[in-house]
Amino acid sequence: MNGIPTQGTSALQKHRPPLKGRTRLFILLAFIAGYVAIFQVFFEQAGHLLSMLLTIPVIAAGIFFGRTAGTVAALTGIAFNMLMLTRFGDEALAYAFRYTVGYLVILVLGYLAGYLYEGKIARRRIDDATAARERFIVLMRMATQSISSPQDAGNNYFQLLSHLTNMFVADYAHLIRWGDTRKQAFILATTLPTATPLPPNVLSPEDTEWFAGILQTGKPQVVEDAEDVMHILRVLPFPKHASQTQSVLLMPLSMKDYSFGILILGFQSPRHFSHDELTYVELAGGQITLALRTAQQQSEIEARLKEMQALASIERALSETERVGTDEVLQQIVDSALELIREAEESVIHLLDAEREMLVPRAISGFDQGSKTSKRYQLRLREGVAGHVIASGETVNIGDVHASSLFVIKDTAPNYRSLLVAPVQSGDQPLGTISVQSSQVDAFSSKDENLLKALSVQASIAFENARLFEATQKKLKEINALYQTGQELASSLDADELITSVVNLLQRNFGYYHVQIFLVDPSSGDLIFKSGSGEIGARLLEMGYRLPRGTGITGHTMETAIPFVTNNVNDIMFYYRNPLLPETQSEMSVPIKVADRVVGVLDIQDTRRLTEDDLQLMSAVADQLSVALQKARLYANLQSALQQEQSIRTQLIQSERLALVGRLLASVSHELNNPLQAIQNALFLLKDEERLSEQGRQDLDVILAETERMASLIERLRSAYRPGRVRDFRPVDLNNLIEDVHTLISTHMRHKQIAFEFHPDPDLPPVAGLSDQMRQVVLNLFLNAIEAMKPGGRLTARTLHLPLQNEILLTVKDTGPGIHPEILPQVFEAFITDKQTGTGLGLTITRDIIEQHFGRIEAANDPSGGAVFNIWLPAGAKGQE
Repeated sequence: MNGIPTQGTSALQKHRPPLKGRTRLFILLAFIAGYVAIFQVFFEQAGHLLSMLLTIPVIAAGIFFGRTAGTVAALTGIAFNMLMLTRFGDEALAYAFRYTVGYLVILVLGYLAGYLYEGKIARRRIDDATAARERFIVLMRMATQSISSPQDAGNNYFQLLSHLTNMFVADYAHLIRWGDTRKQAFILATTLPTATPLPPNVLSPEDTEWFAGILQTGKPQVVEDAEDVMHILRVLPFPKHASQTQSVLLMPLSMKDYSFGILILGFQSPRHFSHDELTYVELAGGQITLALRTAQQQSEIEARLKEMQALASIERALSETERVGTDEVLQQIVDSALELIREAEESVIHLLDAEREMLVPRAISGFDQGSKTSKRYQLRLREGVAGHVIASGETVNIGDVHASSLFVIKDTAPNYRSLLVAPVQSGDQPLGTISVQSSQVDAFSSKDENLLKALSVQASIAFENARLFEATQKKLKEINALYQTGQELASSLDADELITSVVNLLQRNFGYYHVQIFLVDPSSGDLIFKSGSGEIGARLLEMGYRLPRGTGITGHTMETAIPFVTNNVNDIMFYYRNPLLPETQSEMSVPIKVADRVVGVLDIQDTRRLTEDDLQLMSAVADQLSVALQKARLYANLQSALQQEQSIRTQLIQSERLALVGRLLASVSHELNNPLQAIQNALFLLKDEERLSEQGRQDLDVILAETERMASLIERLRSAYRPGRVRDFRPVDLNNLIEDVHTLISTHMRHKQIAFEFHPDPDLPPVAGLSDQMRQVVLNLFLNAIEAMKPGGRLTARTLHLPLQNEILLTVKDTGPGIHPEILPQVFEAFITDKQTGTGLGLTITRDIIEQHFGRIEAANDPSGGAVFNIWLPAGAKGQE
């Protein structure tokens, strides 16, 4: 039968099988023998009717062997009849000639019987060819549909082989995949019973070189020689079936620019393929190759679409890292790797732990999530494949880890054979690795490498986003802490309160194990505990805890004035462990310095690692704290100076009051003393009168005694306010006296934001006078000027020697509003003032003191603004008599 063979009585085969040629010949000979026997026996009885029986073998010959056989049989039968009739005489022969038309009919019947037979055979061949083509089309459709089925690829390949086995009536079939890149062949599927799934069987390159030759020709080949069959099948892991195979059909699955592999059909009985059958084989190979390529292209398109969707999903997650979380993004990446890389069975992202020199699993897929903490999946940095990838920054694809020199086998052999590892890095900075594993040998292709590289880029972006986000959050936290620290420090001027606020803020914002601050005892150099975090800090403060000078890391920092950080306190020889802080693993001490002098130490202790960022932050806090402590001390000094100033002002007011009272007393006593003297003189004259009675004289004595007592009282009142005496004058250095007064009120001037300028005459001679009174004069003028100016004003003092006049000039000038013109002429009179507060006696007392020192004072307004006071005093160590 031409074309593709049918299998038994298939539904596609609707005709009965034809009789064999030998059977047809025997039947024909039986008809002829019967005819001859009947002709000889019954001719005399049947006569010419018997000769009509010739049509039976003639028609049988035509039906059995065609037109030629029917025609030859008719002619032979006619000749036989003629020959047989000659045996019965001329009459019989003449009779035969009379029926020539009958013989022509027999001839035509023989030809027509043969013609009908050949038509039937042609129709049968057409029907068989049509059935074969229909069967081929049906089976090819089923085969190609099995290739494009969305089911498991292994099952699809098995279905393909099953259909081809049925199509070509083979006993079994193998599908051999050929890889052009690595020039390797391996069994992809088989119809023979085998392990499920089929174990990886990479065939020896030396034994499969002929595969490449068949693929290059693109023509199917039939191997019928037993030795050649064994040579082909011996490379396959099915020796039992190889020994039973008689014929092999090799069907290349290749096109012009595409090669998939080879189909091997095995026959356990000799099988010869006709030209038409080989044509069907070639056509089937082309259709299957096209279907495989289409399926592969569709699979690649779907895979690419899935890749794009996965990468887009990862990119969306990356854009929402703050909300989604880094771990979720990394998990999505390893899940995508497992989904997109077909042969991948496990996927893991390792993160570099530089301190431990380890690669620690951060995200895993395809095996137990508990493996994150398993030491089995923790890799040493400088060992094996991971170490090579981290060091070189290149992707590594290992087809068989058992045969790779890069792979380091630990205690137990790995449960995978193929390993693909790509670096995860930011620029040139390694961050970790992403890897996939498979139990198959040579499971990963160059496309898988490119895909894993793309996923590694996404992982690096995730790590970098996380790092930037964490760094930003940390910086914001640090900035917020510094801001809050600044606010806390600015809101209080009490040193103890400042220190406690800083300790609590650092503990609250950064969660350190313990925060404490020590201040240096200036007398002993010991470190006095001022504040600490939590209950431990409260206990240490209650104990009055202190560290002897140079003790521990804190004492070392105080002595060196340099920050000190360690992440393993047990490695530090001078480390001192506080029994109340047993869990300390890391410690950082930062000096608190004021004007390059260490006044305290900020000490941080933690159970975690301390970083350079922690040191920078604590250094900034220590700087802020030092400024705040210095400000607190200045504030304390200012308060002390203000209290001193207040005391001096109180004394001045008291002095003014006393001076006023003294002047009043002097004036009153002077006014009372004159009439009292007149009264006393009159009483003395009256006492000398003789005409006074005894009673009158007694009354006069009483009056005289009272006037004496009154005169004594007035004298005592006058002595309470009397100018200093010249013999008490001493040399006074006016320049030094002005400097002393400025030192006294400098804090007050800073508080008022008043600048001071002093232009002393270096050749200024001393003046004679009372130092206290002269100081009172300068202080009065300075304080009046300060009170008259707004913040930002300037007070100027100048001394000048006037040798021609033998005098010293002292000028005091301010930048205030000046003296009101209406009171300028009377400015030195008592109770004259333009201030809302004050007695108006200050300048009066000043003028009196200057005059007592034989000097003079004048007040004026400067045209450029402000008031000017000029004082002239006699030059020389001796005053005027």
